[in-house]
Amino acid sequence: MRRSFGVKNRRMHEVRLSDGIIVLSPLRLDDVEAHLMGEDELLVRWLNGGPGTREGVEAYFQHCREQWDTAGPLRAFGIRVGADEALAGTIDLRFAGEGLAPGQVNVAYGLYPSWRGRGLATRAVLLASQYAASEGGEEAVIIG
Repeated sequence: MRRSFGVKNRRMHEVRLSDGIIVLSPLRLDDVEAHLMGEDELLVRWLNGGPGTREGVEAYFQHCREQWDTAGPLRAFGIRVGADEALAGTIDLRFAGEGLAPGQVNVAYGLYPSWRGRGLATRAVLLASQYAASEGGEEAVIIG
C-alpha cells in the first residue's frame, strides 16, 4: 500500500495523504457545492447539528483553511475518491478542546450516502490517525 505525506517545507494546507485508493486533503471553498449536495439526515444528525446553508458551509470551510494556515488545533480534510478526486465526505482532527486530555485527538468523520459501505471511512480514519501521530497525537478518540 502506498502512503504519501506532506513534505515539511510545504505549507500545511497543501498536506495530501493517500493510500492509493483515497486521498485526504484540506477542505477547499470549491468543495462547498459537493458538500451541500452530499449532506443527508445522518450527517446532519451526527456531525452538523442542522442542515447546512451555503453561507454557513463557506464560513466553516474558510475557518478550516485558516486553521491550516495558522497551525491551529483543527485539521479538516476532504475524503476524495477516483481520478477526479470526487469529494466523498470529510474527516476532522481536533488536537485540543473540551474533553481532550493531552495527546488525545478527536476524530469526526462522515461520508455522503452514495459513498457509504465501501470501506472508505476505515481508510480515512487510518490515514488521518497516521497523520495525527506524526503531529504528536497519541490517542484517537471520538467525543460524542
